[in-house]
Amino acid sequence: MTKTARSLAALVIGLCLGAGWFAATADAAGDKPKIKVAAQATSGQVFQFLAKDKGYLDDEGIDVEMVYINNGTDAFSALSSGKVDVISTYGTGGPLIQIANGQKFSIFGGYMIIGATPVFALPGTEYKGIESFRGKKIAIMRGGTPDIVLKGILHDAGFDLNKDVTFVEIKRNQDVMEAVRSGQCEFGAVSTGFEPQINESGMRIVLWPDELWPNHSCCRMLSQTEWMGANPELLKKLLRAYLRAERDMQSPGGMDTVVKLTMKELDMPEGLVRSFVQSPHLIYETDPYKNNVVTMWKKMQSFDYIKDQTVAIDDHLNTAIYKSALDSLLAQYPDDPFFKKKLEMYNQYNL
Repeated sequence: MTKTARSLAALVIGLCLGAGWFAATADAAGDKPKIKVAAQATSGQVFQFLAKDKGYLDDEGIDVEMVYINNGTDAFSALSSGKVDVISTYGTGGPLIQIANGQKFSIFGGYMIIGATPVFALPGTEYKGIESFRGKKIAIMRGGTPDIVLKGILHDAGFDLNKDVTFVEIKRNQDVMEAVRSGQCEFGAVSTGFEPQINESGMRIVLWPDELWPNHSCCRMLSQTEWMGANPELLKKLLRAYLRAERDMQSPGGMDTVVKLTMKELDMPEGLVRSFVQSPHLIYETDPYKNNVVTMWKKMQSFDYIKDQTVAIDDHLNTAIYKSALDSLLAQYPDDPFFKKKLEMYNQYNL
């Protein structure tokens, strides 16, 4: 048979077998659908690290490319332009502001439900409770979890956020710390992973916001709504892998493994990694926590962070993909206590 004849024969066989032939060829070549996930390099994506190490992504037949972006504005821009498919460590308040401003984003899962966002001051600054904030300057990054949660706490305590306290908006966590260290502001609040730097700078933590607003909703996983609608099975596979990773994290020795993987992936010293990975003020959760997100949305509306009352937040909250991933794991592991507990949590925080 000539080379031309062999090529024609292969084409005919391919046409006869249809799409299945092409899929088999792709599998044989090792091709996998890819998901680009953006995260901050200061905290990483521990579910990803563990899912990759354990082979869960391979089990699902997907490839995940991590893209590290340390600025929320840049991350939202990357998502809206299609440079990344998913973002995961940029809080809840920031994404909600984007949605309120017309971005077609939807939340489908979680990463942290609380995220170790300390409020701090110089050692000589008096702090006897939240009334100590009255009349003071607080350095903050606008739109981040520390900003939204602290403002929500003060608003609920009866503070007029425009009169009773002055928020000084700064672009970087490092500059927030410098504003307090230099005396420009009495207090500051920063994102996950900065506790060691606060201590090394001679300052002290005066408040962990989760103590006053438990499960306030920190980092959520979100995508463009249209992309999500076109790729539900792909996201289901991602969440299946991450749920299995979360189960391993909670097993004996699981967090030690996470620490080692995070040290390797982010090139960080052990002490720094343990300071946030094992912080009692940080809880990793894949669950979407829809009800908690809605609570934050309403609270942001109450202190005029979200002014447009016409956007329906329910249109931007997708719990079906997570539930499908969880149901499939329960079918696969019907006696697994971890997945049973996750179903109880889903029913509590999403229905």
